Amino acid sequence: MKDKQKRKKERTWAEAARMVLENFSDAPMTPKQILHVIQTKGLKEMRGTAPLACLVTMLHSQVRGDRVKNSIFFKLPGRMSLFTLKVQNHYSLKSL
Repeated sequence: MKDKQKRKKERTWAEAARMVLENFSDAPMTPKQILHVIQTKGLKEMRGTAPLACLVTMLHSQVRGDRVKNSIFFKLPGRMSLFTLKVQNHYSLKSL
């Protein structure tokens, strides 16, 4: 197996979403938009019948409860399902 294929196969939803928000977006994105880039760029091997549900579950679990302190993701308040990356103690809100 090629090294690049192995990395893609082993990549988590969180890693793939982070790559999208870091490299392919200059604004907050919805899970559907993030998934589209993941699929288009081949950032993660897709298995199962509900990849969007997996991505949404991961994102929402990262921005709620105990995980929110250590999460790299931030959900925009007052907005339905718009996510961006946290940048240290500030948020990456490049263009709202």
